[in-house]
Amino acid sequence: METFDTHTGHNFLTKDKAEHPMDAHVVMEEAGALFDVAFPASGFEDFAGGIRVPTTKEGVNAGAPLHKYVLRTDTMDVLGLHSYKYAETEGYRYIADMAEELFPQKTTSCTVFGVGEKIAVTQELVAPVDLGEGDFIQPQICWITSYNGVWATSVYDLTERLFCQNQLIGKPLVKVKHTKNHDSLLEMRVRILEGSIARAEALASMARVLKDQEYTDEQFRGLVLQVMPSTEDMTDRQHNNLSTKRQYCHTAWSRERQEFGAGNRWMAYNAIQGAEQHRINGRAKGGLYDPMKAMEKAIDSKTPLAEQAIALLTA
Repeated sequence: METFDTHTGHNFLTKDKAEHPMDAHVVMEEAGALFDVAFPASGFEDFAGGIRVPTTKEGVNAGAPLHKYVLRTDTMDVLGLHSYKYAETEGYRYIADMAEELFPQKTTSCTVFGVGEKIAVTQELVAPVDLGEGDFIQPQICWITSYNGVWATSVYDLTERLFCQNQLIGKPLVKVKHTKNHDSLLEMRVRILEGSIARAEALASMARVLKDQEYTDEQFRGLVLQVMPSTEDMTDRQHNNLSTKRQYCHTAWSRERQEFGAGNRWMAYNAIQGAEQHRINGRAKGGLYDPMKAMEKAIDSKTPLAEQAIALLTA
């Protein structure tokens, strides 16, 4: 696995996670996610050398600072800049509180991105699904939130393929409000459980169908060419980049074949999906792997190779 230095704590996209599910507070504390924040007013220095703070002009909030920072108090790092309406919370602890109240002792990992602008917390709610021949998928959920405004506080369904650590990210199950209302939490728990289980069952069903369909090396080469076609107007650099991406897919396919033997459509999908996640979307300067880039693209549905591959393989 390639190394990187853009995050701290348990790594969301690798094997670095708790050996057994545990309390969300413990996992997040170990990852360095439970730091305190403050919300100082945003101002600027005028020509006279004084600090001016723009304020609101009308309504019940008249006179309030127009903008405010989110400041990490232990390091003094600025995590975000928002309007006066931005809801203030006592750090990311509310994620630990909600995750633990809804699904106690189920947290497996926490990733802190950058200096704390964003976090991701995973939980395993049900047992792994056996697809046969040593191939398992682990249904999970992933809590995400941010102080820089990039990610809304949400819960995604997430499925990890244990052999290759591929993370198959679905759509948000819920958008989370900062509330302690018991009825809302109970309703949220039902929605998350139902959505996660339904997603896992659908994925397992699709995987078993694809596993029963043989796929040869020649077919996989054709699939790669379909997913990543070349055009006459490409520059030499573009051709080289395309060739590198194709090679990533072929390397992943070879690894699948070495592990499971004769090829099938499920293996073909995972080879392309895994290459896109681990080697293409996460590629950073200096040849390092940046999980932030890979995760952002997955959540934002910027995974065209995997989407094209599954469409062709299930057609």
